[in-house]
Amino acid sequence: MRIQSRRRGDVMILDIQGRVVGDASLDLRRSINGWIAEIPDDEKANVILNLSKVNMMDSSGLGVLVSSYTTVQKKGGRLALAGLGKGLQNLIAITKLTRVFDIYEDEDAAIASF
Repeated sequence: MRIQSRRRGDVMILDIQGRVVGDASLDLRRSINGWIAEIPDDEKANVILNLSKVNMMDSSGLGVLVSSYTTVQKKGGRLALAGLGKGLQNLIAITKLTRVFDIYEDEDAAIASF
């Protein structure tokens, strides 16, 4: 699993690639929390998780998404998911997390929502 951070305007985009399972989920949680912590307190924590290159996610990966959502909300921001493949879309739907997350087809649609 790999993760890279970049910005588009006032939105932080985290590009996640690979399998988000087991120990990789813990690494992802640490990385996301580190990047979110870098957002200045006087700036909204608007974050997009670009999941277009995630090819597998288990329950620990879902836990990271929920944890990230909570962390961003505590900073007065918003977290959006973008680019979910069919498998991940199904996983999010089955777990009813579609009620929690703002989900967009692609990064541009997610950016436009902010």
